[in-house]
Amino acid sequence: MPKIKSLLISTLLLAGILAGCNQAPAENKSSAPESTSTSTAKTDTPAWPRTFKDSLGKEIVIEKKPEKLAALWYFYPEILVALGEPPAGSTEKEFLASLAYLKGKLDSAEELGDKVSPSIEKILSIGPDIILATEQHEKMYDSLEKVAPVITLNTKDIYNDWQYGIRTVAKIIGKDDEAEKVIDKMMNDITTGREALKPMAGESVALILSWDGKTFNVLGEGNPVYKLAFDKEKGLGLTPDHKFTGTNNEFTAFEGISTVQADHIFLIGDITKKEALMNDLQQSKVWNNLNAVKKGNVHLMDTSAITGGPLAIQYALQNITDALRK
Repeated sequence: MPKIKSLLISTLLLAGILAGCNQAPAENKSSAPESTSTSTAKTDTPAWPRTFKDSLGKEIVIEKKPEKLAALWYFYPEILVALGEPPAGSTEKEFLASLAYLKGKLDSAEELGDKVSPSIEKILSIGPDIILATEQHEKMYDSLEKVAPVITLNTKDIYNDWQYGIRTVAKIIGKDDEAEKVIDKMMNDITTGREALKPMAGESVALILSWDGKTFNVLGEGNPVYKLAFDKEKGLGLTPDHKFTGTNNEFTAFEGISTVQADHIFLIGDITKKEALMNDLQQSKVWNNLNAVKKGNVHLMDTSAITGGPLAIQYALQNITDALRK
């Protein structure tokens, strides 16, 4: 598990937050495969066969609806489950199956190993129709292609925009209409939540990520949970702690957390499941002097909130609105 967490931290905080946030939203969209659209209008995608152009510019002809999918990156299983099509095999299955919204959903999936270096033998054993990969698998692309057609999507594109992610995967498996239903429901729920939380306009919120109770990051712009919480049109329109803007704010020493002045803190990450870590935190004078702690406004969300996919957004939405609704 430490290895899995280390890889996930690197992916989410460095690839998703730091790299993704250095580009303007328009630039992120321009890098997306041409075969996808972020408009809410239904697309006139033919049934089968259909041609999909992936992030490498490769055109893959999909002769019929894929029945067995090998998911090599952590966001694919979440998206596939949201579309009602769990993968036949997934990397990091043990970790993913622990997430709140994937418990019991990956029982039939085979474990394919580490997401950076999945097992070719295990992938071959499930006989996939399509292998869903990312740019992280470039070095093993030729080996993967010998097993089954490989579709490569860019991690930043999907992490930065959950709607783009579900629409794109839906095109691959022929669930375009289902993707629009998921998006419509989610956006309706977000709108409802934004209206319900209007009385919160005068209170500020900070989203703090910690895995070990020692290193803390105040999540910033570009993080999917940040967008959900603070975007005025596509999110809940909450007020962020004014001292923390930009991308990601990591404290080099625990004492740095004393600068957080928010009225509410959402503490996110593996720490929330570790009783010993939480007890240590609650014994800290620095922690107990925080504005939100004094007010009794510390809310917990586990790792399920930060994968950036549709089910993670739904999980975070439910937790935030339940905690703040008055």
